[in-house]
Amino acid sequence: MSERRIDRFPLGARVRLADLTVDPYPIFAELREAEPVTWVPEIGRWFLTRRDDVLAVLRDPHLFTTDAPSTIRDMFGAHMMTTEGPTQIRYKRKCLPPFHASRLETASLPPLTAEVERMAEALQSGGQRAGEVRTGLARPVALHSVLSVLGIPLSETGRVNEWYEHFARSLANFAGDPDVRRTGKGAADAFGRALEPILEELEREPDGSLLSDLVCDHVDPLTAEEIRSNALIILFGGIETTESMIANAVWALLSHPEQCTPARSSETSLDLAIEETLRWEPAVQSAARHATRDTEIRGVRISKGEVVHCMLGAANRDPAHFHDPDRFDATRRNAGDHLSFAVGRHFCLGAPLARLETRIVLETLWSRCPGLRLDPDRPGAPHGYEFRKPKTLWVRWVG
Repeated sequence: MSERRIDRFPLGARVRLADLTVDPYPIFAELREAEPVTWVPEIGRWFLTRRDDVLAVLRDPHLFTTDAPSTIRDMFGAHMMTTEGPTQIRYKRKCLPPFHASRLETASLPPLTAEVERMAEALQSGGQRAGEVRTGLARPVALHSVLSVLGIPLSETGRVNEWYEHFARSLANFAGDPDVRRTGKGAADAFGRALEPILEELEREPDGSLLSDLVCDHVDPLTAEEIRSNALIILFGGIETTESMIANAVWALLSHPEQCTPARSSETSLDLAIEETLRWEPAVQSAARHATRDTEIRGVRISKGEVVHCMLGAANRDPAHFHDPDRFDATRRNAGDHLSFAVGRHFCLGAPLARLETRIVLETLWSRCPGLRLDPDRPGAPHGYEFRKPKTLWVRWVG
């Protein structure tokens, strides 16, 4: 069968993760035009690159499910991203309150703003007029925010940061390297052990955090394992998505300096510009679904149990929906139609917080670092086939 698929899908047969890591968008454009449903033998999975097909799959959890054996389930267990139906809805509803807009404005905005100001000041320490934004600002902001929302002591930042690196490598381990898997599992187990005394303390002294609310819920409580699994996916998503979103937004806007002034003209304009950065360079490039039965997409047979990768970065540049899609346009009116946070029941829980963090970082950098620009001597660009962000993001300013 694999030989017949290689003959039928010659473009998919040429797809290499190494090439997607550098620049996936020309490859996506070619696939979208000629092989919108294609088989990629390097990883043994289907790729979808047209927005309509991606939407159809993500909106049909009965036919295309997350509730199946997968790397993310293997590492984190059953949680809101690896279950469907009433179980998934229950998990998500219980974890949703800290991410409501009203609670973000009252509980998260003031300390987040203060922390970003503190980190930006540290970036400027010693009177320097250059700094590295991804590890110096984006990652610390993401860590601080997600730990605060969960109720994990900030003293755990170092260990969490180390575990996160293992999580990221494991979740992008499409080649199935057993050592990478083992290390990721070990990090998840270590997090679970560290979580036990934290939950015990929060049960004794509730602090209004998400973990505090979950462990003190005596009406319809989650088990300790359910709390651990859902905390893990929130922790990972809260770091990966937000760090990359911040870094990609800074890079995209500073790569188009002529668009920074209109983006800064109002809060509405800045929010629209952030949506365009999400569309143009999404932090997460795909959403995987498992076929629950034999089916077809555009006349291509998908067998029960096979994995379909909805290529979000490709869908976001579909010319059928976005005019001149490869052009970055901070004033694009339909930029918010991007699929970077997925759609449907598995829409990203932390999207409102990630947007808030990105806006605060951009506003703070622009206000504290006049003449902010990319450092031409240390260029960096988003990199990665699954999780995409600059390895380093050096900037300069004039005052």
